[in-house]
Amino acid sequence: MMLRTSNFWLIGVVALAGGCATHIVPPAAPANPVAVYVTDYGRHSSILLPMGDGHLMEYSYGDWEFYALNKYKWYIGATKLILSDASGLGRRILPHPGTDEALQKYINSKRLLRIDIEQSRVLELLAELDHRYNERLDTMVFNNYSHAYFVKDDAHYGLFHTCNAETAGWLKKLGCKVSGLPVLSNFELDRPTEAIAVKPKPQRGLPPEGPTEPVQLSQQKSQQHTALGQ
Repeated sequence: MMLRTSNFWLIGVVALAGGCATHIVPPAAPANPVAVYVTDYGRHSSILLPMGDGHLMEYSYGDWEFYALNKYKWYIGATKLILSDASGLGRRILPHPGTDEALQKYINSKRLLRIDIEQSRVLELLAELDHRYNERLDTMVFNNYSHAYFVKDDAHYGLFHTCNAETAGWLKKLGCKVSGLPVLSNFELDRPTEAIAVKPKPQRGLPPEGPTEPVQLSQQKSQQHTALGQ
């Protein structure tokens, strides 16, 4: 009875905390932008990072029993907000079908937010998450619901460190500003306020500089990522 009461109390706290959306302000005018996606599956969020070969790496985080082992019972989920035994880090490789609308339909997400991020920051976060994941390969399990491979993770799961808080932390590492309490997956994208740029006049005798072509991730040969299980 006490456990059930605490579960209802927790659900109330989550509902209250999730009343306001968590706002994302992306970095303004990245020099070499690539598309990063934030998913909203209704309860869970994740991040999709471009790998450079036409594929995306989806990383997600959650309680080990509830999320990684696919024991989706509401009372288990509520209890794990304060009594989580372990957490899991999941990933899967996805093809990009060509458009954002097709991608959202392919992954079957409730919402999908696209953010343009400087490619060097994306590569840094990919390397960090790959290292974090590969350290626990001996714990790998496959989730046939999310079609992702999960490993146990050292970050403690709890009420104020859910999958959505982890997603918010990854966005901050990508240079985004995140405001609000990321308890639920109701992220909203705010465009950055950009100052009006004054184009300098070219010096006499020199042609004006043209736009530089963004460097594609596919050109980063040293940053190849192998498929799972290899």
